[in-house]
Amino acid sequence: MPLNITLINERVDRALSDNRRAEYIVIIMSVCIFGLGVFALLFSYRLKNPYIAGGSTVFQGLLYWPIREVLKLRRDNVLLQAFPALVSSLPAAALANEIRKMLEYLRR
Repeated sequence: MPLNITLINERVDRALSDNRRAEYIVIIMSVCIFGLGVFALLFSYRLKNPYIAGGSTVFQGLLYWPIREVLKLRRDNVLLQAFPALVSSLPAAALANEIRKMLEYLRR
């Protein structure tokens, strides 16, 4: 059964656009978390309340996960964009093996 390259490219483009939209959402959420954290730090400084400052610091620590997800999305996008060009000259058996490896990488 031959591969339909046009269909594959359309699906890759659709996945890239979905990733781009998710990336924008995560970035917006990160900016909101950062803005709220800075506001809380300034508010705690004005009130001289260390409890608010501590809570704000913990709140700012929540930025780790959105940033990690953005980096993962970018890595996946590069893989999806480069993959068709990298495997275009492989024989069918090697191509199937590389597709399997790529899917395992994307799922983790």
